Amino acid sequence: MSNPKLQERAVEAAARFIEHKDFELLETSWTSPEGTTIDLIANDEDTLVFIDVTAIEYGEGGFEGGKAPRGDMEIAAAAWLASSSPEANTRVRFDIIDMLVVGENRALLRHHVNAFSSGVE
Repeated sequence: MSNPKLQERAVEAAARFIEHKDFELLETSWTSPEGTTIDLIANDEDTLVFIDVTAIEYGEGGFEGGKAPRGDMEIAAAAWLASSSPEANTRVRFDIIDMLVVGENRALLRHHVNAFSSGVE
């Protein structure tokens, strides 16, 4: 995404969205030592969720499907876990929230729960 202001607004909107869904927001725009930014880190009941947020203006394309490659997100999540003190045996999940901005204060939002799932736990 090339528009930093749009990204910032998208992360703010995504944070409101997940809080409305009763997630507990832990971090916003956390950057790993390797330079990967995890837009949102939250608890969803007993699961720690790392969330990649993308947004694009209507007319510039469709839903992005995430901006950070899976491997980068996993390494960043491991760095966050190493620097934090979550409970042992914490479940971890990776979500993507995509937004297609259709107006000043309107967007279509798609929440991909467990976006990197391959059926392996």
